[in-house]
Amino acid sequence: MKTMLIAACAAALLAGCQTTQQAAQTMRSEWVGQSADSFFVANGPPVSSFPRDSGGQIYTWRGGEASIVRPGSYQTRRVPTQTLDGRRSTTTTVTYQPPQRVNYVCEAQIAADAQGLIESIRISRDSGGMFLSFSRCSELFNRG
Repeated sequence: MKTMLIAACAAALLAGCQTTQQAAQTMRSEWVGQSADSFFVANGPPVSSFPRDSGGQIYTWRGGEASIVRPGSYQTRRVPTQTLDGRRSTTTTVTYQPPQRVNYVCEAQIAADAQGLIESIRISRDSGGMFLSFSRCSELFNRG
């Protein structure tokens, strides 16, 4: 019974996890055809832009940036061994994982036409999520 409960909880958690592809699909369905200015008002300004030959712009947008430091940790393991005279023994090993900085970010390339309407969105960089998610972009754009 306990195993079934754990499996059901794990399945529920994973069902809420979204991928980069799902986030990209959500971004495209919500923003393609909309004003690039509206996107930037809602999500923050672009970090750079380049003119297109057609008169539009290609923007690089970055959002959801955060950084945390995971504290260091020790792991103790007991390993069964055998002495030279055949007696059984155990050896204790201790390993240390130093503190680690983890960065979170979602970055997208947004192509807008000459009128400023978004024609395409491509996620160019997506870290894992901060909150039990596979995708930082998904945390920012999949509302539901």
